[in-house]
Amino acid sequence: MSDLDVSITGFVEGDDLEIRRTITGLEAAIEAAWLTIKREPMQDDDAVLEKAITTDDVVGTGQIETAGGPGESGVLRFELTDADTRALGESKWIHDIQIKLAGGKIYTVEIGTIQLTGDVRVTTS
Repeated sequence: MSDLDVSITGFVEGDDLEIRRTITGLEAAIEAAWLTIKREPMQDDDAVLEKAITTDDVVGTGQIETAGGPGESGVLRFELTDADTRALGESKWIHDIQIKLAGGKIYTVEIGTIQLTGDVRVTTS
């Protein structure tokens, strides 16, 4: 269920970015999920960027598209807006994705890094 060495690269700061993950081996449905991006692992949970998703589709945040459960994979979609990726810039950050299952168990399903490439064009109008 966990992937503990994920590198998110190949995207440009200032662009919209969609992060999709399929979660397998679930013992219950996913009720909530979080994407957290920080400078360092031991930094307080005052993250540079955090997206909390549920089964409700929220523009600019994302959605648990499929809650999954025993024998069925869950599908997560996190949306980073152009403002989100611009705030990250070209620095290298750490990230994790956690899920909360029906019944209350919490699991970290992904840990890794995210680093965007600098934008050439700054204006969009």
